[in-house]
Amino acid sequence: MRNNNRKNKAVEQTTTPYAIYGFFRSFRESLEDDNDFSDFISTLTITPMKDVVEMVLPFFHRSSDPNLLTQFQILIRQAEQNSTFESTLMRVCDAIDMLGKVEIALMDERLMDSYLKAMQFDNASASHQQVWSGLQKFLNEECDPVTKKRMERVFAEQKAGDELGLNDDILSTANHLVGDDSLYIDILETLQLNNRQNLPWDSVIMRIQRNVEQKKPQVWPMLRKFLDDVHSGRAIDFNFYWDYIDYQYMNHSNSIIDDQYINDQYINDQYINDQYINDEDALLQQKFSNINLESENDGANVIEPPQTQEAQRKQQVVQ
Repeated sequence: MRNNNRKNKAVEQTTTPYAIYGFFRSFRESLEDDNDFSDFISTLTITPMKDVVEMVLPFFHRSSDPNLLTQFQILIRQAEQNSTFESTLMRVCDAIDMLGKVEIALMDERLMDSYLKAMQFDNASASHQQVWSGLQKFLNEECDPVTKKRMERVFAEQKAGDELGLNDDILSTANHLVGDDSLYIDILETLQLNNRQNLPWDSVIMRIQRNVEQKKPQVWPMLRKFLDDVHSGRAIDFNFYWDYIDYQYMNHSNSIIDDQYINDQYINDQYINDQYINDEDALLQQKFSNINLESENDGANVIEPPQTQEAQRKQQVVQ
């Protein structure tokens, strides 16, 4: 009887959402090229369970940890035998990139386990309201204010990425240019008004400028240039911005930014602060008009759990 209890407990420990995420994290770290991991996830997502081990075997040959293949075979065997576990496995798989960002924000294994439980990754029938309530309880009761703010930033970036097509490079650069999580989140939410409420870009910029100049005016000149670069669709010289960010950290830590740096170091940039080329503006209007997402919580600072790929697929079927 005791042996059976120990076996059941061991199986339970290896089939929790946190254990599944732990496997994916370990496998990712064992690969030299992160593109291999992305391809592995894509293959796992589209391949039937009975064929998946054979299809992903080449990725494990590139892994520095040979034991991970055995662990993966056990996971797949359990998924073949238990449809509920298969659903949990695929839900974690779908959300793996987002979960990586959450783990960095939480910086604590216990909190990460609690987050996965709050999001009910092992309960495919959980309603949106149940997940939302669990998430709010987790943030309010288990996270300190600093950790909660980092989580708010992760969710704000996820929404901005989904709605505006902003990639991680753009978001990271903007975050470091601003240097303040609360202000950065406000800026991301304001940018989305261009889509949600069809607010003209100039009006969006004016709102952001007023907010920034009230709270951190020294960051506005370079942030304005960056936002215009993103909006225009021009190729962004990230080295330019990161050189500037590094310059500020090294030479102006906790002090007013030297705006003259822009002119002294990049006199040939030919940036025009308030004018837009007509054809670029027309192109952007078309680009942003293609995205028209409505939100019941416009104007409210409510943290919504991000959708997994599985949830998005279900939503598309309903539509």
